[in-house]
Amino acid sequence: MKPDVKCGLCILEWVYGRTVSQNNGQDIPQLFRSISDHLYGNIEASTNLGDLCNQAVDLIYNFVSPTSDFWEELKNKSNTYVETLLAEGKSYIGGGDSSRNRMERALNLAAAGNVAPMGAPSGALAFPEAIEIIRGEGCEPIMIGDAYDAIKRSRNVLYVTDNAGEIGLDSLLISELKKMGLNVTVIVKDPPYFEDATMEDAQRFGLEQTADRVVAVSKVFVPGKDEGPADGAYRESDLLIVKGTGNYDALRGETEGKSAIFLLKVKCDPIARDTDTVRGKFVIRVDK
Repeated sequence: MKPDVKCGLCILEWVYGRTVSQNNGQDIPQLFRSISDHLYGNIEASTNLGDLCNQAVDLIYNFVSPTSDFWEELKNKSNTYVETLLAEGKSYIGGGDSSRNRMERALNLAAAGNVAPMGAPSGALAFPEAIEIIRGEGCEPIMIGDAYDAIKRSRNVLYVTDNAGEIGLDSLLISELKKMGLNVTVIVKDPPYFEDATMEDAQRFGLEQTADRVVAVSKVFVPGKDEGPADGAYRESDLLIVKGTGNYDALRGETEGKSAIFLLKVKCDPIARDTDTVRGKFVIRVDK
């Protein structure tokens, strides 16, 4: 997605919050200047926001590591909590009366799992909207386009994950994709990257057995910026399924003509305008 006037502030909040949460408020003036000066000098109309965020994260390595006991504890608690929901989630999906209905239910749960706040989370993630959907009590995400049709027309899916915890709900959707006979490659982070899902998290939910491949990137995946297995999988894909705000920023309008399904909670005004919704809504957006 191309930058809005507020996008630099969102990146500043995201990067700054994740740093201050770990370094106990040390070096705040230097940290703030480092990030804000970089954003001021590099945000332009053609800038890829995911790439800009990656550059900002590179700057903070002088202040903090993207992995720590803080993030590992939060991720473990989030994963553990989602594990308690999987049996109910499978039953909810399996209760669909058609292939389309089951796939849309799986999409609903994956989208409703995108609950991490723009600022740094202070504790393990909870998934109240997903629980409400499973139990027939909540509103389903807004569907923009026909996701089932896009999936049916595809053969090779690249699934770009977001956070630990929610990757467990992603695993239910990936299982449904495999039942339709699709080839699925999953992108995670390696080495650890704040609260994002890693290879270890993918293994915890059996994705090495469910998906055809699990590949890793070091930061937010941006086409053409990663020369490893993820870029090869991207080139081979004809459909991207993309989780979360940061990945939306990096891949919305940047998929070189490939179809894409974006699953996320709308957490900022620019994405609310881009999806023609309001902040706080969950959306399943299809770009063909």
